[in-house]
Amino acid sequence: MVTQASAPARSATAASTLAGWLDGLSWDVVAPALLSSAIVVVLAIVGYRLVKLLTRRLEREIQEPDPLVKRLREQRARTLASLLNNVALVVIFTLAALTVLGTFIDIGPLLAGVGVFGLAVSFGAQSLVKDVISGTFILIEGQFGIGDVIRVGDTAGLVEKVTLRTTTLRDLEGIVHILPNGEITKVSNLTKTWSRAVLDVGVAYKEDVDRVIDVLRDIGDELRADPAWDALLIDAPEVLGVQNFADSAVVIRVIAKTLPLKQWDVAREFRRRIKKRFDAEGIEIPFPHITFYWGESQNPLAHAHGRAPAAAAPDPNAPRGA
Repeated sequence: MVTQASAPARSATAASTLAGWLDGLSWDVVAPALLSSAIVVVLAIVGYRLVKLLTRRLEREIQEPDPLVKRLREQRARTLASLLNNVALVVIFTLAALTVLGTFIDIGPLLAGVGVFGLAVSFGAQSLVKDVISGTFILIEGQFGIGDVIRVGDTAGLVEKVTLRTTTLRDLEGIVHILPNGEITKVSNLTKTWSRAVLDVGVAYKEDVDRVIDVLRDIGDELRADPAWDALLIDAPEVLGVQNFADSAVVIRVIAKTLPLKQWDVAREFRRRIKKRFDAEGIEIPFPHITFYWGESQNPLAHAHGRAPAAAAPDPNAPRGA
């Protein structure tokens, strides 16, 4: 019975407290608070726009004659701009929200409670701290940036976004992969400063290897002489020589140092020219063959070629004279 009576009493107390707080409010008190809140919100929006304007200036085209240095600087500028935008968004609007809240209530006890809650949460946020620390070192050391193609474990793709906590990749199929920075223990950057196209060209064993190497060098010189492709090449293509003896081909390796992200374009063009030139030169590019042998007596085409089927062997169990 005591418990049933205490519940309505607590409700009445809370209602009277709320009514007293509402009675204490007046337009003279609310109007300045609303005006201050509006000013804070406007200042927050303006501040964030100024930060984005600053980051856009960082992303502007850099005047640099060396294409490698130019790309590296532009890539670092895009990465830092993305990071500054994320940090500014969190910091500015968090401060704005606390300031607006402070115009209506005393946020001192609230901040104290949030601090205690944050201390409790921090014990379970070790992975978040690890992600942030790893992301900081990734950005400081310049391991990769926006526009690079990287491989992390079994996942590879173009870096679209880098924050202190995550890295966003988009693969060739358009699939977006979001990787926590703390899980990136080993990363392979395929486009750091420069790239390299590697081609393994297989030719038949009957071909003259020295002649094939000369033809490949000639194709490389033609590619270098083409202005459209010379702009993507850093050095002339190089024929390293015989790389391997495969089951049905002699493999010759060709490499070409290219601008970042251009190794695949150069490799495709090189293969196209190799195919056309090998066809013109009569150089065989082998491919697997399978031959089925059915035996002389099982060949249905034997009669068509004017050959009689082989005579059947005599039966040893047959009676003599049969």
